[in-house]
Amino acid sequence: MLRSRPTKQHAAPSNNGSLSTHNSTRRSNGGNNYDDPRGRRKSAISTTPLIGTLIVASMLFLVLLFSGSLSTSDINSSSSSSTSVEVVDNNNNNAPKVDGIHIIHDNNNQQLRNSAAMQSNNIDNKSHSFKTTITSDTTGATSPTTGATLHIIFSTDCGTYQHWQSYLFFHRAYSIRQPGYITRIASGCTEKQLQDEKAWHEEHIAKVMSDRYRIHFTPHFSGVKDETTGEVKDDYKYFNKPFGLKHFLEHDELLGLVVESSGNNQMKQPNDIIILCDPDFALLRPITDDFSNPRETLVGPRRKTHFDEMSLHIVTHGHPYAQTYGLGTQWRKFNLDEIAGATSPAKEVDQKNGGLFYPAGPPYIGTASDMYKIALAWAEFAPRVHKEYPHLLAEMYAYCIAAAHLQLPHTLIDSLMISSAGIGGEGWKFISDIPESETCSFASNPDHSIRPIPSLIHYCQRYVVDARYFWGKRKVPHGIFTCDHPLLEEPPMDLGQGVSHTEKDRMNAFMVCALTKFTNDAMMFFKDHHCEGGGNRERRELVPHVNLVRKKGG
Repeated sequence: MLRSRPTKQHAAPSNNGSLSTHNSTRRSNGGNNYDDPRGRRKSAISTTPLIGTLIVASMLFLVLLFSGSLSTSDINSSSSSSTSVEVVDNNNNNAPKVDGIHIIHDNNNQQLRNSAAMQSNNIDNKSHSFKTTITSDTTGATSPTTGATLHIIFSTDCGTYQHWQSYLFFHRAYSIRQPGYITRIASGCTEKQLQDEKAWHEEHIAKVMSDRYRIHFTPHFSGVKDETTGEVKDDYKYFNKPFGLKHFLEHDELLGLVVESSGNNQMKQPNDIIILCDPDFALLRPITDDFSNPRETLVGPRRKTHFDEMSLHIVTHGHPYAQTYGLGTQWRKFNLDEIAGATSPAKEVDQKNGGLFYPAGPPYIGTASDMYKIALAWAEFAPRVHKEYPHLLAEMYAYCIAAAHLQLPHTLIDSLMISSAGIGGEGWKFISDIPESETCSFASNPDHSIRPIPSLIHYCQRYVVDARYFWGKRKVPHGIFTCDHPLLEEPPMDLGQGVSHTEKDRMNAFMVCALTKFTNDAMMFFKDHHCEGGGNRERRELVPHVNLVRKKGG
């Protein structure tokens, strides 16, 4: 799997050659209103008279309610109206182009959000998008510091391997109180798989965790087609990421495009924030669009100067963020004429800026309008990159090219994740700063208020300590979230400690302790809510000891 390394960061050149930084908050000439960094109009009028009015109105409301003049049915009926929207057809050959996006910058975004949330969603299309009732309660849907609505999404297939990963992802989001809508994009399901996953999600996730936790179904995208005959000749499962993102942004009931009679496709919520993740993420603390707090934000030394010079450290239009990955600038060596076009701006990115702003990986974080532009180019470029480079990471290189083509340099953050013990460009400094005696206990119950920690664990590696204590996703039984499956044996609290252990051992101990505890927590949650008598509570090792001795370090 991919290992990250730190790279430099400097200011990205804008079209006029100046340094590209975030725009500061702008006030309008009128004096009473101003535009926030995302272009949303805000009021600067004093709210003091409004508060008095609200108090009087509230007192009058209570008098009417208790006198019987106003019933709760009157209240409910006033918010039960619904509206219908036309969603872009997945098979529409007139799909919008990057330059043809018509974006509505709505100044009353929250009112629109509440209206969409109150209606019972009955949108259907040929992709069988999951239909559910989104309640009017949007508590927890927005960033606590910027107020932007967040959408955390991750792409999967419909197999059992990513089924259990999806449940663990949702449970970790639930455990840390992650704000925003959390959506699993499930691609390529058979009709039976679709119905089974839809019912399972509703019963075991949406009903018991949150109705903000959703599932979105898409067609099968991973087939590699012969450009001449159109015949599917291979399968590259990671095509589901760009095509699944594009489909989600076009069809989702809260975000999707609306077709007008004029033919202009309107994005309903362009200012919302998209956080694109992988299914093998275990959240340690909430992830948002705000990187202003230096306590919790690590940036590589070569990027630090530019980062410190930026006027804002939040995600805005034209300024996406992502985790630093060790992709380098290999994408510049591909045939960019064939992939992105002879006049593509990606061809103008030099070695220095290519390495500073584009070796990005998940989580990718951008405004909905920016992420849709990226999705269109990404889905177009990914098959062409794979044709030239039919290997793992093809879709990630395609993302780099799409971002460069659209002139969307990314601010790369080291501390969004940890994955491979001790690798550069990740948030391992936070783990090294934990006292050795607390490594396992803190990993089992991480508390960001006590010590800064990375946003998430990307469990794409195998983690072994003392050739016995182990966690690896490919060894996890697919049926762990059932009543009969036993819990996992948890490691001792002194795992990785002592003079016989290296710093890398201690980092692996953090991963083993955290992932074992998180898996058990999710299994216990499942058993508590769905198993009569509490289900099987026995504990067993993840894999036999002998397997680890033979495969240690593999």
